[in-house]
Amino acid sequence: MSFYTYTAGNPLAGLHVTRSTQRLFQPNTSVLYIPPVSRTHAPPVYGSQTFNKNSFVAVTAKKKNILIGLAVAGALFFFGILAATVWYFISTKNCIPCGTSSGCVSPSQWCDGIPQCQNGEDEDCFHFARSDFVLYANHIDYGWKPVCLDNWSTKDAKQVCRKMGFPRKTYSNYGSASANTIKDTDFLILNETIKKRNIHHKLTISKICESGSVVTLRCIACGIRQPFPNATGRIVGGNPALEGEFPWQVSLQVRGKHLCGGSIITPNWVVTAAHCGERQVKSPPSLRKPFCRISSPVHWRVMVGHLYLREGAALTVHKIDKFIKHELFNSETKDFDVALMKLISPLEFSETINPICLPNHRQVFSSGTYSWVSGWGDTKEGGKISEVLRKVAMPLIDTQICRNHYYSELFPRMICAGFHEGGFDACQGDSGGPLAVNQNSLWWLVGTTSWGYGCGRAGKPGVYTKMSLMADWIYLQMKKQR
Repeated sequence: MSFYTYTAGNPLAGLHVTRSTQRLFQPNTSVLYIPPVSRTHAPPVYGSQTFNKNSFVAVTAKKKNILIGLAVAGALFFFGILAATVWYFISTKNCIPCGTSSGCVSPSQWCDGIPQCQNGEDEDCFHFARSDFVLYANHIDYGWKPVCLDNWSTKDAKQVCRKMGFPRKTYSNYGSASANTIKDTDFLILNETIKKRNIHHKLTISKICESGSVVTLRCIACGIRQPFPNATGRIVGGNPALEGEFPWQVSLQVRGKHLCGGSIITPNWVVTAAHCGERQVKSPPSLRKPFCRISSPVHWRVMVGHLYLREGAALTVHKIDKFIKHELFNSETKDFDVALMKLISPLEFSETINPICLPNHRQVFSSGTYSWVSGWGDTKEGGKISEVLRKVAMPLIDTQICRNHYYSELFPRMICAGFHEGGFDACQGDSGGPLAVNQNSLWWLVGTTSWGYGCGRAGKPGVYTKMSLMADWIYLQMKKQR
């Protein structure tokens, strides 16, 4: 604040004042003297209520302390409720609903042999084994055992697929395999005398399987494509793919630009790399915040069934409902580098749009087996993305040999593919795309493109997320979101 002397327009300015000892006013001794009254600011008015000073009562110190205590208690109660609410949402964010009973269970506790749900739904578990999809169920006392074909029906098969998170419409068929090829000596047999709807509760342990066969189950017709002449040797620099050659391949785009690849596994689900959602982009005005991670579903579009990026962007692009990263994903080491995208509307399968199979338990992909990498990534290190889908074939590398290349940077959830001399590799823009192997006349998602040093460098093969160790997590997420 600045101070100034006011003179302009003042009628007293320039007036000469002299000091005088004469009183200006003479006191009137006949008038009773009234002492001055102190002037204070009027109290505030709240609505139509005015302050009445006659009714004002001073609050004692004891009452003040009580009021303060009540205020503090109220604040603590409010923040307690807030903290409990936040904790609830955090603790249940990744848990799987029990189903018939209330509550939900963490994925790490699902199928661990210890019932957490009131009705034990978290232990009603199934999985597939080998390349012929032998069905196993988890028994609370005996662990994982193969399911005998005795008393089995299509109705039972469909219920199992539904429990595993597959849509009803994708059911393919069930078959059988010789029990002699199974190392287990105990079986789970469907007991029709048990009057329960839950098929898992009707399975009883037995050492005898009268049919001599175990159940094989296909919940979706995956890994199928029309025949193509595939070279088994190296493809120098990679070649353009043919239409329908990799029908599970998708392009994941943000605002019309290709960023990552992905693989179709069901009409509703696409598998990709978790690190694809690590970037930050400018938010659309509707979100009212400047930046957000592109793991937010609103940013992504999924292009399916096309070889060319520009062609696909104008034809078949799908929105996503959820982007689910593995809860143990490490952005620095790229361990657990896997994520799922759930589409808002299901895909219609065709010769150019079809799912790839997830690996099953006890399924082995030997080192030296040729695998196929596909994508629209850079055609060379530091280059530009390809407008057409390209492919390259490379052998799987023994884990110990790959560990010699990368030392402690390689984790058990990783698998390598490439040549020691380099020259053939995935590159930027291929992340999240498939590493596919043909086995038993089906195509399997052995890995998803994750990381590497440069592109095609000697002694630095490409590193992929090992999908045989991620399949259970994927099924749990599908079950959670069914």
